[in-house]
Amino acid sequence: MEKMIAFNARCYAIIKSQNNRVLVMKERWHGVDLQKFPGGGLELGEGLLECISREIEEEFRYSQTLEYVHCFTPTDCFSSRFKPREQLLLNYFTNTEAAQEDQWELIANDENLLGIQWLELTKENAYWFTLDSDKNAFLSLLSS
Repeated sequence: MEKMIAFNARCYAIIKSQNNRVLVMKERWHGVDLQKFPGGGLELGEGLLECISREIEEEFRYSQTLEYVHCFTPTDCFSSRFKPREQLLLNYFTNTEAAQEDQWELIANDENLLGIQWLELTKENAYWFTLDSDKNAFLSLLSS
């Protein structure tokens, strides 16, 4: 691992539905197609839950207002796939009440947001995710 020179704090939402599924998305980031949870980078001066709310507002045309609680933070040090000298600090949150699946739609004017779907909460579906951190957060949710 290269010597780290910066931190990048990120927050992701694991949105559970009434049908025992979670909302996932396909997104293009730096020319790479990712299958991931909604969310993104924490901005300076922003709290973690504020970050979740802002990211949802930026990514979705329609969504529900939900309450979120922390559910997973990886404890190992690892670097960004896109910036190898940047250490990621990831925080995953889940909703406290079930989401309605028909209340969610991506914004239409961002060509990097490729689509959403509702993924069944089964161990086999952990392999759907591109990034190991999302796989681990998904598996952690299943074991809780």
